[in-house]
Amino acid sequence: MFNWFGKISLIALILISFNSMLGDLLFRVKYSFPKVTAVTENIIDTTKEPIQVNLQDAKYIKYRGEKGLYALKPQAEYSISAVVTAKNSNFWFRDIMRNKFDDVALLDLGLVWGDLASDKKELYSHIKFKSKKTLGQARMLQYRWDGTSPWGNDYITSHIAHTHMIPANPNVMGGLLQIKKNDVVKIDGYLVDIYTDKSELVAYTSMSRHDTNASSRGSGACEDMYVTQVQIGNKIYR
Repeated sequence: MFNWFGKISLIALILISFNSMLGDLLFRVKYSFPKVTAVTENIIDTTKEPIQVNLQDAKYIKYRGEKGLYALKPQAEYSISAVVTAKNSNFWFRDIMRNKFDDVALLDLGLVWGDLASDKKELYSHIKFKSKKTLGQARMLQYRWDGTSPWGNDYITSHIAHTHMIPANPNVMGGLLQIKKNDVVKIDGYLVDIYTDKSELVAYTSMSRHDTNASSRGSGACEDMYVTQVQIGNKIYR
């Protein structure tokens, strides 16, 4: 009896793993060939603070995930120019332990700007970054500061963002997937709260670069961003 149970469990695990890996592969292929919408001569200025214009009573954006329907509530127009310090697409085994938030926010980026973005060698000699998803489903940016950099802790925490990307369309998603660590990027769109189509709350977005913990509006200080355009170097995807 036990031998049969063990065999059935093993077969089920193999089938689930194969199905998930196949889904991951198809997902990657779907977004692998984005079209460059425009080429610009405008140089991305990472010294500037993110631009945020708060909104009142903005209309919901209907959004279709792979598993369900959602409603995104824009809280602010948002544009950030930054250096990418970490990237996490969370694709492998996406169907295993995937929640509603994972169905909407398809990619995470660790971003820095201001003085932190001015010298990558200096930055990485003092701060180490990693974007990850924990077994408890949290998606976070971990960074370790050696305490000896020219920047104080307050400056560092207010010039680092872990941003959850919600692509407006497949071409934007394809553009986001082109991003690599150390790329200079400009990302435009909206900070949004996420609901299911039945008005169930999935996540609030952070609205400040100065919140740092789970008591913040974003339950961890992360921005949830509906992305309408991404610029990598001189290439624009929208």
